[in-house]
Amino acid sequence: MSKPLPVAYGDTVKVRFGNIQMNHHPMHLHGHQFSVVGADGFPIAKHTQICKNTILVASGKTWDISFQANNPGIWPFHCHMPHHVTNNGAPGVGGMSTTIHYY
Repeated sequence: MSKPLPVAYGDTVKVRFGNIQMNHHPMHLHGHQFSVVGADGFPIAKHTQICKNTILVASGKTWDISFQANNPGIWPFHCHMPHHVTNNGAPGVGGMSTTIHYY
């Protein structure tokens, strides 16, 4: 499990996903929608960005996302592959996940 990502209300949060594994990972954020702002190290023009809450990160790919921290709470941010979320039944939310904590 990853350490929580603390953010303050109103922060703009930017995350880059990079996948060096053989399998894909559908990364999902609870409580927010994010804009897809970059692909493979290149920015995506504002007028062509899309909003999502899950993005498939294929092998060898990177995606950059951005969202406004405007929904206070503790929000899971995890891979949607069931065996990655559960981490074989271990406590917590699994190995391919973190949480967004507002302060």
